[in-house]
Amino acid sequence: MSTVTPSHPAGRTQLLIIGAIAGIFAGFFGVGGGIIIVPLLTFVALYGQRQASATSLLAIVATALSGSISYLVTPGFDFSQIGFAGLIAVGSVTFAPLGSRAMRALPVATIRYAFAAVLVLTAVSLFFSLPSREAVLQWSVPVAVGLVALGCVMGFLAGLLGVGGGLIAVPALVLVFGVSDVLAKALSLMAMVPAAITGTLGNLRAGIVDVRDGLTIGVIAAVVSPLGVWGAHVISPEIANMLLAALVTFAAAQMVIRAAREKRVS
Repeated sequence: MSTVTPSHPAGRTQLLIIGAIAGIFAGFFGVGGGIIIVPLLTFVALYGQRQASATSLLAIVATALSGSISYLVTPGFDFSQIGFAGLIAVGSVTFAPLGSRAMRALPVATIRYAFAAVLVLTAVSLFFSLPSREAVLQWSVPVAVGLVALGCVMGFLAGLLGVGGGLIAVPALVLVFGVSDVLAKALSLMAMVPAAITGTLGNLRAGIVDVRDGLTIGVIAAVVSPLGVWGAHVISPEIANMLLAALVTFAAAQMVIRAAREKRVS
């Protein structure tokens, strides 16, 4: 197993700040934190894009695990919902490698623009959807098939575009499956753990992970993540949806910027 050292190693203070911000975002929004970690490693710590994504994924293992546990130990959590996260994870783990391979054959920059447009529509839709905080999933064949399909889409797009699964899972669970924003975030983080572990193992074999930085960010994010989970519970569903819409819009802007860069390079 090999690791690499970035040409501009991140300072300890930078890593602590990145981890703290990522942990809050992960717990509050149900995302792994990569939407924050990757840009900060790229622009602040001057990482290359591939290494930033791979190092971020290592950090996400601890972050998502901590966030998941925090949601699970919250009084009133319905443990019957855990199995639904497993269905999402099955699809995600299966299709992520396919997305990575498709990256070499598909027009990724064009797909980024299309995905950014979908994210903008998703952000707008979130303003018109407000499921009850009591809304949960019920076992049925259509629900099970739908969740596996959601995981497949998450995994494929994660491998193809480098987007985090939570950015797809949380809005989809709220808008399509009608669950509460809090449950959507919990299920997203739970499903993310096996996918992040699988992806990290592959990245470690490829030697593109800075283990020291990834673990440092991950540990700090894991410690801070419960604060984000607490915030997700105390804030109103209306405000939570507005903030999620803002995050999705931010992600869409990132997609457009990366697509424009790829077009210039090509």
